[in-house]
Amino acid sequence: MGHTYRLAIIGCGMICNAAHLPALAPLREKGMVEVVGVADIRAEAARETAERYRIPAWYEDPQRMLDELAPEWVSICTPNCHHVWSIAALRAGAHVMCEKPLSITYREAREMFAVAREQGKLLFPCQSRRWSADMDFASDVVRKGLLGTPYYADLSFIRRYGIPTWGMFHINKENGGGPFCDLGVHFLDSLLWMTGNPRVEAVSGKAFDVLAKKGEDVLLSIKESGAYSGTFTPRPYQAAEFSVEDCAVGLIRLAGNFGVNFKFTWALNQPTGKHIIICGDQGGLDVEQQMLCQNVGRYQGETKLKYFDNRPYADRPFDAHYYMYQHVYQVLEGCEEPRVKPEETLNVVAAIEAFYRSAAENREIRTEELEGYTL
Repeated sequence: MGHTYRLAIIGCGMICNAAHLPALAPLREKGMVEVVGVADIRAEAARETAERYRIPAWYEDPQRMLDELAPEWVSICTPNCHHVWSIAALRAGAHVMCEKPLSITYREAREMFAVAREQGKLLFPCQSRRWSADMDFASDVVRKGLLGTPYYADLSFIRRYGIPTWGMFHINKENGGGPFCDLGVHFLDSLLWMTGNPRVEAVSGKAFDVLAKKGEDVLLSIKESGAYSGTFTPRPYQAAEFSVEDCAVGLIRLAGNFGVNFKFTWALNQPTGKHIIICGDQGGLDVEQQMLCQNVGRYQGETKLKYFDNRPYADRPFDAHYYMYQHVYQVLEGCEEPRVKPEETLNVVAAIEAFYRSAAENREIRTEELEGYTL
């Protein structure tokens, strides 16, 4: 057995309770990780989490936890403004796993990776969809050349009325954005990863905040809004606080004459659904439908592909987090190379910042306009 890492978590909301701590259970059982503490600015959230998962220490002040416990590994599970606590944990001598998105500005993301290099520590963005069965399947199809050279993609994740109501997702000051940086970040990261990380050149986007602000009394599905089990007693939700987009649409231009349409929503008068469609000069793939479109001789062909997920945690909510944590442990032990690379994450963050600037300024934003941007 390898080293036992002393791990702490900052942020004790839904993703900590429903994804990170369940995914850590197998590592804890095998003596690979010891969870030594949790922290949250809401004392009741930290206390409930510590009690639920039998963690010896909880804190209302994350910096105090870092100072007193000196963890070797810290998972950042706060709302999207991850910059401050990631850097604090790195400078405290810890390796850091940071929930997506790493940042919503390119300058901050670059600084985070720079600090990690200075400290000689791993900064690992939690782009967990790279371990999901459908993305493994799509990546394999693309990398085997079945599509030829990809040049167009359509990304869509529609929640009919799936607004996260258990935390601060809806508050711009805390989260920095809505469904684009909550849902879209996964789809865009997966697409760029499987197609060789073509550079994001420009984004033209539109953000709407129409339905969520109405505050209508509509029955909600907590599962549709992204939560499963293990959620602590939530912070009371108020529609009047809603200050991010509930619908994000637009176009991304990638290097190599590659275009991407996108639509990501928490609330839209359209049926719930999602798809990733990738088209190349030799074929097209609808990931959700598992459909490969290729010409066969003179004939148009549509082939239904099948994949199977026989991995041990396939039936768990947030199953990808289980494989991601095992991967990061192997990276820290020197047995694997990180699956998520800094240059890939910076490309995604550039798209995020460009989208929000485009929506605010009502024009296309080229990534070269972003503060601190380098090719």
